[in-house]
Amino acid sequence: MRKVYIPHFVTLFAKVLLFFVVFQGSCSASNNIMPPLESAIPFIGVLLSITLCPLLVPRLWHKYENLVLALWVVLSVGLCLFAIGAASTTSIITNVMIKEYIPFVTLIGTLFTISNGINVQINRAGTTKVNLLLLTIGELLANFIGTTGTAILLLRPLLHANRHRKYTVHTVIFFIFLVSNIGGCLLPFGDPPLFLGYLKGIDFFWTAKHMLPFFLASSAILLAVYGAIDYFLMRKEDLGGSATELGVTQHRPVLKISGLFNIFLMFFIVILVAGTGLLPKKTVFTIFDVNIQYKNLVRDIGLLIIAAVSIMRERHKTGQAGQKHEISWGPLNEVIRYFIAIFITMAPVALMLKKGHEFFAPIRDMLSQSEHVAFLYFWFVSPFSALLDNAPTYLIFFKMAGGDAQILMHEGAKILTAISAGSVFMGAMTYIGNAPNFMIRSIAKQHGVAMPSFLGYMVWSSLILVPLFAALSYLFLY
Repeated sequence: MRKVYIPHFVTLFAKVLLFFVVFQGSCSASNNIMPPLESAIPFIGVLLSITLCPLLVPRLWHKYENLVLALWVVLSVGLCLFAIGAASTTSIITNVMIKEYIPFVTLIGTLFTISNGINVQINRAGTTKVNLLLLTIGELLANFIGTTGTAILLLRPLLHANRHRKYTVHTVIFFIFLVSNIGGCLLPFGDPPLFLGYLKGIDFFWTAKHMLPFFLASSAILLAVYGAIDYFLMRKEDLGGSATELGVTQHRPVLKISGLFNIFLMFFIVILVAGTGLLPKKTVFTIFDVNIQYKNLVRDIGLLIIAAVSIMRERHKTGQAGQKHEISWGPLNEVIRYFIAIFITMAPVALMLKKGHEFFAPIRDMLSQSEHVAFLYFWFVSPFSALLDNAPTYLIFFKMAGGDAQILMHEGAKILTAISAGSVFMGAMTYIGNAPNFMIRSIAKQHGVAMPSFLGYMVWSSLILVPLFAALSYLFLY
């Protein structure tokens, strides 16, 4: 297996920025730029490549996936250069990289690093009852330390508890459904879209009040479905072995947590992200027409410092114990590689939505004329959340609904609930719908779980989530 190192991506990003500087020259970007419709082709190509290539040509994909993704990025940049010029292309790419991709990687990387210093041990075999308990705890915890932090914290203990099980794929898939997505729907800390809404003026507990029926109904049904599937599969398995052979001893506590210092750092991240969001929007400096705000700079530098403190702490501890400290960066590197292509090729599509491209005019007309506008908002938000990442999707439709937090919290409460539910819940439809989904897949594969492909996962999510969300959206929003 080839090794991919994080510094390579830093170097690559610097080269990309330098490329744009050379082409930009003395031109200035227009504020009214509208990418052409064909600039969406590379984004569709990236999605189809991730979806189909592992199924149709797995060996070639494993060998050349970086090259394929790079070619789609080059095509995306080339189409924009030809249609809207170097300056506007630079503006689009640097905006998405500096404002979205770098903060995304910084947060994910910091949480990933800190989670490696926290060890949750479960002294019970992964029976249906134990797994249901872990999924429920994960859902509740996700609202306080976020879906990403909770997923990284609890996934390894869950996999360890189920290491004797023959069937484990369904457990990881429902972990993505419940912990990585639905579990973060009550508080702004839970999921990035809701935190963006909080920064736009939505009251802290507004989401919990209006999303609670969605949360309770979807959680209860999915936990019941998972319990039935897991119980059926467990009965098919020949588990064999005594509790001692499975590593379960009665005199040991059920739950043991080590790495309390890193747990403190995890909560400090929550405080840092929430606190910097309340700082004034003061611009410190500008890079390629992108304003770098003081609060964002403090947040990202603070996250990097926290990650560095965690690494140094763990190295010091393992050094004293005479061990070598080593973090497996494979899952994080895979997320970085895939999402740099997704973010860059997605940028023109997101801008077309934001600027109101005529291709999306029928959507705006339908939303403005229908008497069941909240129900339609949910189903228009859903595919974009599943394929474009749920955070930018939330902002786009928040603005499409008027963008006034006070109006949306009161007269437009049903519409805002639909946007929130569609963004958060439908992030579970694909591996790329929400930040931790793809990382969970990578970590599970690293632990020997035969996770389904992009398309295979969508079969699971379509069969289980679509009927459920169709019924709930009709019940609560129609």
